[in-house]
Parts: sequence; C-alpha cells; structure tokens
Amino acid sequence: MSQKLITLSVCLIATTLLFGQKENSAILKDTLRKKVDSSINLEEVIVTANKLEQKQNATGKIVTVINAATLQANAGRTISQILNEQAGLYLPGSLSNAGTVPSIYMRGASSGRTLILIDGMPVGDPSMISNEFDLNLVPLNLIERIEILKGAQSTLYGSDAIGGVINIITKNKSIPNFSGDFSTGSYGTRKLNLQHSNTIGKLNYAVGFGNEAATGFSSATDITGKNNFDKDGYKNNNWFANINYTINQNWNIKASTHQTSYNADIDYGAFKDDKDEKFNNATKLTGLVLKYKKEKTIFQLQYQLSTQDRQYKNDSLDKTYTIFEDNQYTGKSHYADAFYSTSISKNIQWIMGGDFRYGSYQQTYASISEYGPYNDNFKDTFQYQTALYSSLLINDASNKWLLELGGRMNKHNRYGSNQTFTISPSYKLSSEIRFMASASTGYKAPSLYQLSYNEALQPEQSFNTEMGIEYKTNTVFARAVYYNRTIDNGIDYNYIDYNFFNYIRQKVNGTELELNWKANEKNNISLNYTLMNGQETNQNRVSTTDTITYNYLLKRPKNTAGIQWAYQASPKLNFSIAARYISKRYDVGGYGAEDVSLKSYTLLNAHIQYKFSKHILLYADAQNLGNFEFQEINGYNAMGRMIMLGIRIQ
Repeated sequence: MSQKLITLSVCLIATTLLFGQKENSAILKDTLRKKVDSSINLEEVIVTANKLEQKQNATGKIVTVINAATLQANAGRTISQILNEQAGLYLPGSLSNAGTVPSIYMRGASSGRTLILIDGMPVGDPSMISNEFDLNLVPLNLIERIEILKGAQSTLYGSDAIGGVINIITKNKSIPNFSGDFSTGSYGTRKLNLQHSNTIGKLNYAVGFGNEAATGFSSATDITGKNNFDKDGYKNNNWFANINYTINQNWNIKASTHQTSYNADIDYGAFKDDKDEKFNNATKLTGLVLKYKKEKTIFQLQYQLSTQDRQYKNDSLDKTYTIFEDNQYTGKSHYADAFYSTSISKNIQWIMGGDFRYGSYQQTYASISEYGPYNDNFKDTFQYQTALYSSLLINDASNKWLLELGGRMNKHNRYGSNQTFTISPSYKLSSEIRFMASASTGYKAPSLYQLSYNEALQPEQSFNTEMGIEYKTNTVFARAVYYNRTIDNGIDYNYIDYNFFNYIRQKVNGTELELNWKANEKNNISLNYTLMNGQETNQNRVSTTDTITYNYLLKRPKNTAGIQWAYQASPKLNFSIAARYISKRYDVGGYGAEDVSLKSYTLLNAHIQYKFSKHILLYADAQNLGNFEFQEINGYNAMGRMIMLGIRIQ
C-alpha cells in the first residue's frame, strides 16, 4: 500500500467515524525527596505524544520525561549537557567551550532532523543550513520540564521530526514565589538567575532574568606545541515572561515572550586559533495560545513569531590573508496551529488540525583581504507550507490495548505536496508489562539556504519502525526498544557540482535499554545503554568523484552507556555520582582527506545538594572529575574538570 493511500485512508476513517457519531507546587516543595525518584514516571501527565494531556502509560509512543526535580538536581549544567546523557541522544559540542553550538543526533538522525519545540511550538533558524536550532538560546532557568518523543513524528509535527521531537516546556507557576540562583566555577564561569511568579485573581504570571559569563578555554586544539592559543569567552543575557488568564472554567489564554542574546569568542577553524573573531546570536520568541477544554473536548489555537539575528565578525590581522570579515544573518518565522479533539465514543478520541509555517531570511557579507574588498547581499527569500493532520486514539473497554492512527497532508510552496502516516499499537500483557510498536514516516523540507542553491530539491523521506517492552512496578522501571529507520532522498552538499542534491540514503537500526531501580527510600540507581548501527551512501569524501557506502555515521558513536547512583543521606543532604561512556567515532579529517577516528572516553560526574534552611539550598556540581582529555569534534577542545558551586534562595 502506498504511503499516500495510507494517509488518505487514515484521514477518511477519522472523518467517517466523526460524522457517524493540581498545581505544580509539590515539585518545588519536595525537590530533595523527589531527587531519588525516576525521571521516567509512567504516571506523569505528558502533552507531546498526541498534543493532549494524557498519562505516559496511555500512549504506545516512546516518551522520556525530564522533570523539574531532575533539572534542579543538575543545576550548574546546560540543557544540552542534560540531554546528552539520555538514551538515544548524542550532542557533540555540549561539552565543548561555552558558546559552541551543539549538534543534536537522535537515534543517529543527522543534524536538523530532530525537531525542537518550545511549549509545543516548533522553533528553528531559517538562516541555518538545515534549519537547526541553537540550544544555547534556551537557558536552564527557563525550563520547567522536557519531554522527549522518539521516532518519526511528522504526522503531528511536520518537517524535521525524523529522529523525534524534544519539547521544552517553560516555567509557568501559579503560586506566589520568588527565587534566585547564583553559581560560579571553573573557566571563570558565573551564572545568575532571578525569577518571580504570582497570582492575581484569574491571572497568573511568571517572569525571570538570567545572566551567564565565562572566560572559557581555547575552542581550537593547539597541535603546534607553542601553547599560545587564547581563551575564548562567552556572555549570555536572557529574560522571559509567561502570563495566563483564566477566562472561565473552560477557556484559558496564555501569552509569552522569551528573549536570549549571547556573544562568544570563536576560533578560525579546526586546529586554528583566532584572537579576534566573535559570534553573536540573538532570538526572540513571542507566542499566544487560546485553549478551550470541557471533559474530553479540546480546542486549541496557537501562534508564535520568532526572530533570529546572527553575526560572525573577524576584525584581526592574525590571519594570513583575511583582514576584515563581517557575515550577518537575519531570520523570521511565523507558526500558527489549530486543532480540535473530541471523544466520538467511549473508547475513541479523535484529533484533527492544521498548521501554517512561514520562514524568511537575509544575509549580508563584507570582507577585506589581500585580494581586495568583497561584498555580497543575499536576496531576501522565503518559503511557506500548510498542512492538515488527523489522528485516532482507540482503546478497548479494559484499557489493555491501544491503537493510535494518524495521517498528514502537507503542501509546500516550493516543492509541492507530501504525506506522512503513523500506526502505533500497544498492549498491556499484565499490570506490570506493556508491549509497544509503531510504523511511521517522517520528512524534512529543504531549507531556504539549500533552496537558494537548488530550487528543484525535494524533501527527505524516512520510514521508521520500532518495537519495545516496558516493565514497571513501584520500585522498578525497565524499557527495551529496537528501532529501524531508512532515509531516502537525503539532502547534502555535492563537491563535484558545488550544489545541494537529493542523493543520500541512510539506514540506521539500534537498541535502547533503560533501567531505574528505587532500591529503598535512600538509594536510587539508573542505567541506560544505546547501540546504534548506521550506514550511509554518500559522496566519497576523499576523491569527491564517486559514490561510496560508509558503515558509520560521522560524529555519532556506535555505543553509549550511562549509570547513576543517587543517595538521600538525610532529609537535608543528598548526592549523586554518575559515569558516561562514549565509544569511538569518526569525524571529517578535512577536505579530500580520510575520516579520522576519535577515541572513546568515560566521564565521571557528581552532584551534591544541602538544604541549609527552609529557603536556602546549597549545591555543587562536577563534570569530568578525572580531568580526562577527549574530543567531541575533530580539531576542537572539550572541557577538562568542571566544578560549579551554587546557592539557591526560594
């Protein structure tokens, strides 16, 4: 059966059936006690799997939740460092110098193939080559929780959701609260966060401000032996405001704005220092959500405007021929989504919606070198797409089995139309054991940058299957998942014609194992392991004149593993110690050069918290305690021993 026919069938079934028929303050209050609880709790309410509030065990999709207690137990780190420790995720750059833009690889999918959501709305940078989103623009103080949804999720979320979706849910407290957090540590790092929330009648709000700075270390690796590479510093300022107004018992409206800007010193390239090259990046997100909810009927309308400004500036005589270089990008995105969900029978929930996306960007470039001045203004370009999607959630009266069906029809103003589908059944073998499986397709639309080179580009297409089993009791959670994904029509750059083409074919399969064991009230042990086998047919990176099949994926390890032990020593004191193993990877050795192998590494991390009084919490966080030397990216340094000391006042 063709993909298009499956999509149309699912939408037709949905239409036919339709016409035929506590506040989160407990998390803040009990952070220390919950520190030893699992970050994967199947009784938690999630929103990402189907855009509806539902318990985690009420979907057959693979979802991991990083809750508020877990985030607070990682104070002193960044969001990319926390995500980097999750099964199935690897983010090279997360342990590099502050200001490094981390890549996001979920289940081996290439950069730009994991969709980032903020409060359920897609974010990306249309001026980036693959529409990637820079996680440096999301400070940890902004986040309440993170939901990670794995596997192709384009049916509900559209382009870029090939590897999966990461939904970053921001703070929106409804209780009177003021909190402050200050930490300082290695590499001249300082972090300050201030937040306040309150309720006034039917209105509640949360506002916050954050500042981060670091003197850092040299981004590029010095192999000259001269040890004269300079330190590359970093500064970040951010603020947010979330406002909720309850119109009545059924209607609610939310307005939000988040703004982050940072600047970082950067180097000229791999193994190449630069003492006067800087990178500035700023984004502003403004959103509005109108929601109606009555029993099992939900209507939601949401809109978000995002703007991006990036600049690379090199004003230095340090290089051999470049005297001055100024490269500026501006991007703008509009996103609007409306969906309606209702119960069309006791055991069938129906979802139908549509969304609109618009992106544009402009680039200006100026340089002076020994060859003279050069200026270029890239034309302002844009693209937009519209989509209709529909899903059915069907379960039996005993709630033993669940079937999730979905289809999406997408229309793009440049390449035309494409469709996706999702089929996800699950079955409870017993009260402790649940079996899940899914087959789904995903796609990635060519970016504006890529289309500016080649208007004939078509979207990447992926087919994803997975099956898994979960075991859960009051003290043990275990999950094993096998997945398989094929990507056709992949987009990459061709060094023969110096253009973007559809010719990549990527095959990935792997296994993810997770275990969380609450041994007793004081001890909690968690483990995860990921095996990822990747194969990619691509242009030969050495000769650039033929096609070759590589039995590995650049920068992505075949094996990753993690273990953590958390101990509640007393009602006031708890600590954890963790180890993370990354196997060897391959990275590009340079133009026309063989790929190079990066050595495996194991990092030892620790965290301790002490509740000094009712309102004061002291903490210390340490990463790479053994001061192990390693590389995430060929030619660039990664952090040595990193220790942060902090105080939180609430």
